[in-house]
Order: sequence, then structure tokens, then C-alpha cells
Amino acid sequence: MAKPFIPSLHPVHRLPTATEAVAMGDKAYAEFILKRERVIALEKADPLKNFWEPPIWFICDCLLGLPWVDAAVAARVRQALGFPRPIKFLTILGGNRAGKTQYCVTRALRLMFTNPGFSAWFWHESVKMSVDLHQKEFYRYLPPELKTGDIKGKEAYIAYKRKTGFSDMSFILPVGDADGLSDMTFKTYGEPTIEGANLNLVVLDELTGREAAHAEIAETMPLRVAEKDGIIIKPFTPVDGYSETVRMDMDGGKPVLESSAFMCPKDSGEPAVTAALGLTEAELQECYAADRERRACHTPQCRPETFEHLTGGATTEATQRRVAPGRQFETVPRIVKCVDPEQKKAVVFFHSADNPYGNPKNVASTIRSRNKPTWFVKERFYGVAHKLISARFLFNRQVHIVPASEIPPASQCTNYQLGDPHSKRNMAMAWFSVTPEHVYLRREWPGNYEIPGIGEPGPWALPGKKPDGIAGPAQKPFGFGLRDYKREIARLEGWKDYQAEKPADMNDEEWAKAIDSWDDAAGAREPIEDRELDARFASTPRMEKDRPVTLITQFEEIGMFFNGMPGEDINAGLTAIDAALAYDRQKPVDFFNKPYLLISEECENSLYAIETWTGVTKEGKTDRDGATKEWIDLMKGFFLRERPFLGGSQQEGTEVTEEKNFY
Repeated sequence: MAKPFIPSLHPVHRLPTATEAVAMGDKAYAEFILKRERVIALEKADPLKNFWEPPIWFICDCLLGLPWVDAAVAARVRQALGFPRPIKFLTILGGNRAGKTQYCVTRALRLMFTNPGFSAWFWHESVKMSVDLHQKEFYRYLPPELKTGDIKGKEAYIAYKRKTGFSDMSFILPVGDADGLSDMTFKTYGEPTIEGANLNLVVLDELTGREAAHAEIAETMPLRVAEKDGIIIKPFTPVDGYSETVRMDMDGGKPVLESSAFMCPKDSGEPAVTAALGLTEAELQECYAADRERRACHTPQCRPETFEHLTGGATTEATQRRVAPGRQFETVPRIVKCVDPEQKKAVVFFHSADNPYGNPKNVASTIRSRNKPTWFVKERFYGVAHKLISARFLFNRQVHIVPASEIPPASQCTNYQLGDPHSKRNMAMAWFSVTPEHVYLRREWPGNYEIPGIGEPGPWALPGKKPDGIAGPAQKPFGFGLRDYKREIARLEGWKDYQAEKPADMNDEEWAKAIDSWDDAAGAREPIEDRELDARFASTPRMEKDRPVTLITQFEEIGMFFNGMPGEDINAGLTAIDAALAYDRQKPVDFFNKPYLLISEECENSLYAIETWTGVTKEGKTDRDGATKEWIDLMKGFFLRERPFLGGSQQEGTEVTEEKNFY
């Protein structure tokens, strides 16, 4: 007696339910099943060509500008996410079984087959890890014609054993001629790197940053891909929390796409597992039944997000309709734009639900059964690392940041300008505008805008080995004298006397005297109530021409008048910032529940500082000279002294030009 035919179970290609099968009729149902079995068989035989890919993979392909994606579509996706050009450094943070390795393996093979002479290195912690996780996957995805036996010759070298992996930890594909074959080499951390290696792709899997060798590899690998304009991918499961690797990529990064974390409720309700998996309740129950009875029932396709809005489609989140009205859930980042002057770095999060092949239902069930805290769920399901050493301030981008267009005009505020000078770097300056309800950090200098004669200076600080980062390009001295600072202040505030260029009929001495004569009291677009400089530096006297002078008195001589800014009481200053950032986090944010301090979206250096500043060095000691310290000092100085709202500008007709002429 012949065995009854039992359709294959598959996580993506679903089977009709019994009701659907009856409605289809015997013939149509048989044809559907036959076609489905062929699709599954093709995927098993040649997964590289027939594997179903999660939508987030397509977004990564667009960010990297990979050649099989339509260039116009990829550019549209990058534009929607704020990336002006293809990125070159992609970090993938993923939950358990999220498909990070599969993405890297399939992209490497595709690139090797489409680009003769393509050369790549894949790194892991040990030979065993490389054999078990990387090399096994590479062999699985090789085309069937390359798995018939060992291939050894002038045009290819592929010798594989499941126990030991590829011979010599490498293989060569039959792509290109003898001088331009595509090759793959598997590497392990700790072994010496090859100076002069010229690569198209480097994948640094689980590069935690714990070991000295990790830091060395992270620093040298960009040089290995520089000549070929290659790419580096770092897939990582943050089981060690906010590790060195995560911090280097995430500190100060800007989330450009976020998702609802349906496994992390903010209300008193249970996690919405169906929404987290992209299923209906009926589909989820059908999924459980299939596991229990092993009958011919499908494991439904997971479809948490489609990202159609990035390519011009709908903006709705498909899973939201599966949540009861009124439920509240946390949000998690999907794509983060890193702090990077060249805008070539991004972090993408792979959720466990992205990969239906990884049995996300079981991942979700296991996480729930352990009754773990929210941070654990975020790490293991959403790939979001738990930050053990937190930034000093409780800061929320959705609450504390405002668009520049929503800040009241300076003429309707009471305005204060503060500066933090230094002998070895540029002076950091900040402009605060006070209204009866709020204080706005309106502007910073240097900022993310053009400075005459300098250009756009780049970030003040970058993620680095210290918790508070390392000095960025904007700290490198511009060679500015006091009159240069006065000109910049006059330009930004729109002084009536301000002149962008020296008149042709003036010599340098006459031009200097003209700048000295400029006076904001004669009229300005932004009237300033008070100006202050950090007293520790600006009030320290030094002898010059047999008389004591300070920076404050030197500014007075050229017509700029500053007072000393308080700043000695560190703890009081930090407490004052805390108070300005405070709001009731248990209640909705509205007109009556809003922080006092709001920061313009354009103040990127200040935002990086307040999001990342810890106040400690890598060794755990207090850091009095960190890379972001100036912006924290300016905020401390502002809030350590009463800065009342004294009304808007009392001067009539002081508007001299539109603000757009000064940025």
C-alpha cells in the first residue's frame, strides 16, 4: 500500500487551510500543491537563487548600493533614510536566529559571482566557529554544480569536508580568468593580518572589542578595503550588552527608522506575540498545531514590516492592526545613522521575526517563558544592546528635540550667548533662547553648517576608545583670532554693522578698526541679553606689555563684552541640567508635561554630548577633559545662574536680514 502524500512543511510558502482547500476544488488544489513542492525543491537544491529573503535584507542592499538592486530605487531608499551615497561600513545587530550570517554569506557569494577578481575575508573567533557557522553556510549556498566533489584546477579550488571545512580555510570560485579569480579566505581573531592585502569585502563576525586583537583588526581592516572602495560588514548579537564594538557604532547615532517593540509593552498588558511575529491569532494557533501534530499545516510566513514606504509605497506598519486599540509598546531602532563625517556608516537591526527560517515563534516563546526583563527581550529578540554604563542624563529624542522651525523667533525671546574657550582647540559657543515656558538651545558653534573660509567642520567628537569619545575634526583649531570670533558672532546674530567681506578700499588695519567698531546695540536680528565666557579660562590673567590682561579684557578692546560664566560647582550644574530635562515619564507628553530644556535638531554636537556623556574615563575615573565636555559645561554654566525671560526685543526695526543668509 502506497504511503499517503504529505505536503512539505515550510516557514514561508504556506499551505491552504482546510476551508481554503475545499473552496479551491480538487484540481486547483492539486496544481497548487505541485507548484509549491517544486518551489520548495528548487530552494533546497539551489538556495542562493531561490531562497526567500526578508525585506530588511533589501534595505541593506540599498544602503550598500549592491549591483543587483535598481540604482534609482536604492537611491530613493537612501534618500528617505538620510544617506546621500552608498555606505561602506554596515553593522548588523541582531536578535537570536535573526539571519545575520545568512545575509553576509549570500551577499558575499553573489558579489563573488558577479565581480570577477572579487576578494573577501570572513572573520570569526576560532577555527571551530568558522567551520561550524561560516564555512558550513557557504557550502550550503554554493550552486549544486560546484558541490559534486572536490574542484582543483587553474580556474577554481573548492575542497570541502563538513568536519574540517574548506581546505586551507579558503576557496576559489570559477569566476574570471587565472589572473582575476574570485576568492574567499576564512580568518580568526588573534592570527596575524597580512599587510598589503587588497580586499573588496571584509566581514567581522562577533567582533566584541574585548580583546586587543579586535581593536587592531577594527583599525586596520578599513585600510585593506580602501583601494578597491570595498565594504566592511560587522554582524553581531549583543549578548555582552553595550560592548566596545556596539558603543563605537551607536554612541551619538541618530535613529532614522524605528519599529514598535510588540514584545516590550509599556502598559500593564502582556507582550503582543502575534504582532511581534506579524501573524494573526488564528495563524499563530495554526502554527502551534502544526508543531504538535506534525500534520500538513504550514508554519506561517513572518511579515513584521515590508518597508514599502521607503520606496514610495504605503507608510503603515502592517502589524499595528493586530494590536488592540489603546495598547502601548516601546519603540526600538531599525536603522541608525552613525556619527561619521563622510556619512558612510550605518547600523541595521535584524529582529528575530525577520527570519521565518529561524523559528521566531520558539524564540519568542522561550524569551517569554523565562520572564526576563525588558532589556533582555530587546537584546535577544530585537538586537538592541543593554547599556550597562549609561549616559549621565535621562534624555529622550522624541521629547527633548525640536525642529529648528518650531523655535520661536529670537526677537520674541530673551537670548543668552555662552562660550567655552580653550588654548588648544576652537572655542565652543552656544545660544540659548528663553520664553515664559521653555529654554531652547537654539544654536551651537561650530555646528553642522558652513563657516566662511572653513567649510562644514564636521563633528566635534566621534565615538572612540573612551566612553565619552575622541576629538573630532571640528576641535582642530581654525586659527581664529578674537576678531574672527567676533565676525562669526555678528554673522550668526545678524548685526546691523556686519560686513561679510573687507571693502576693496580698506587696508588690513582699517578693516580691523571697522570690525572693532561693530556694535550689536546698533541693531541685530537676534538681540542678546547677556554674554558669558567660562571664567576659569577667560578670567585668568597673564602679563602682556607689562600689564595683566585676560581674555575678557581682550574682547572688550575689540568691542565684545563678556561676563564670567559660573562653572566650579560640577554637581550643582549636573543637577540643574537634570531638572531642566525632567518631565513626568509616566504621563503623556503635552503642553503641561514637557521638559523645560528643548534642543534644536540642528545642534548635533550638543545632542551627541548629552546622549553619550558619562563623565568617566575608560578606567572608571572622573573625566575632566572628555571630548564632549565643552557642551556639557555650556549647559551647566547656563543653568547655574538664573536666566529669566525679560520679554522679547524692545528695539524696533532691528531685523537686518533673513536668517537663511547666515547659515
